[in-house]
Amino acid sequence: MGGGIYSQDVAQQARSTNRDAFSYTAPQAAAPRSVHPALNPYGKRREVNNETPIVVALDVTRSRGDDTKLMYDKLPMLMGQIELKGYVKNPGISFAAVGDADADVAPLQVGQFEADNRLDEVLERIWIEEGGGGTGQESYELAAYFYSRTNCVRLAKGIGRKGYFFFVGDEGFYPKVDRHQVKRIIGDDLTEDMPAAEAFRRLQEKFNVFLVYPKKTFDQRKSDIDAEIQQRVKAAGGMYEGVDVRASLLWNNRNDLDLHVITPSGEHIYYASKKASCGGWLDVDMNVRGDTYKPVENVRWAKGQAKPGRYQIYVQNFAFHEEDRRPTEIKVEVEVNGEIRHFTASISPNGETREASNVLIWDFVYDPAQRGAEKPDQPKQDKYAQYSDDVILAQWASVIPRENILRVEDPKSIIDVVLGTLALREGATDLAGYGHDMRARAQSEERIDQVTQTLAALERPRAAGSVEGDVPVAADGGQPRGGRSRRL
Repeated sequence: MGGGIYSQDVAQQARSTNRDAFSYTAPQAAAPRSVHPALNPYGKRREVNNETPIVVALDVTRSRGDDTKLMYDKLPMLMGQIELKGYVKNPGISFAAVGDADADVAPLQVGQFEADNRLDEVLERIWIEEGGGGTGQESYELAAYFYSRTNCVRLAKGIGRKGYFFFVGDEGFYPKVDRHQVKRIIGDDLTEDMPAAEAFRRLQEKFNVFLVYPKKTFDQRKSDIDAEIQQRVKAAGGMYEGVDVRASLLWNNRNDLDLHVITPSGEHIYYASKKASCGGWLDVDMNVRGDTYKPVENVRWAKGQAKPGRYQIYVQNFAFHEEDRRPTEIKVEVEVNGEIRHFTASISPNGETREASNVLIWDFVYDPAQRGAEKPDQPKQDKYAQYSDDVILAQWASVIPRENILRVEDPKSIIDVVLGTLALREGATDLAGYGHDMRARAQSEERIDQVTQTLAALERPRAAGSVEGDVPVAADGGQPRGGRSRRL
């Protein structure tokens, strides 16, 4: 794989006539949407004969789905500049799409290494699922494991060099490569879970690994995190807005979890008694038969119906549908008088079911006269703390070199940053020269300034062993890394 020449004429013709990009569906009309067979990683390995293997792994969850469309639009420019400027010798590119293996139908999609217009076809076939599990983590570690198995033929023969791997995303990864996910999605048999750090270490034996991290405001990040519960409740026909009291339960496996609420009058709302005389209603009840990996349950009182008094919310694992009977991580969102609070917990740590598995979420007093007022007995849980830039970037800096974390101001400059990284690390130009090349492409001075600031850490050689900032540097055994560090 990886032969041929990328034709700009063919690329432009495809973009002017093709209306089916990103719209692949299964051949059977009634079948659910699935991964395109050419991108399905199950039972596959990717092999590259090119001198410079390049992987671009794009996050296709809700927060970053548009990046894949942007990459498709800008691919002719990327390939044209590589050929025109000679930034990279004989590149072969593999595009991948990363989702959430705990929640998505298509958590990993992988293309072959190509150098011609088959790259267009790979991108066109990607399913931008826009899912995610609402946890602030995606399965980047699963992609790292898959590509660590890549057979770089020329590298093995001593002809080629280490390639380049670009993760494009804005969230953290799961701390381990789950052996059950590996079996289900990739087809490999692992005897035990693998630490994510080990997967990234193996990946860096073959690739120089970078994270391209598009910035977003904290309000945007919180909106992305919260959107998953709202989307699931509404998709299932439940009431999300216009409520006095609402409790929504989210989890990401096929187990039959149940949301329970005890009302001020002592009525018990749950799967066997969904409607209460006080107006409470369990309007979404899922996974009785283990139908979905993206379940949600919802109990709500429409505005003006909730009675004053004490409410108790708890979650029960009624039955396992998953074979491994591991604990299930849950999220519960509770809205009271227009104020939303979030809770996380782990249920069935030792395989408990029914009453033995009950987890109390919140016991609170509802007063309709205090709409929006702060209540001193309410718990203060900052569920967003683990999703801050500092936490996410420190996690990435523990598995890849810190200077390889490239923070991007404007997502539209992702391709400029990828191209500039290749040019600088290959020694094809310096930072000033790359700025000149961007100017020749009629890029704005603002864009040029943002990109050159992002790439500044890659330009100048640095003293061995020097460390700046307050997050660690992980060795990758690759080429010397240049430039001054930027504090994350």
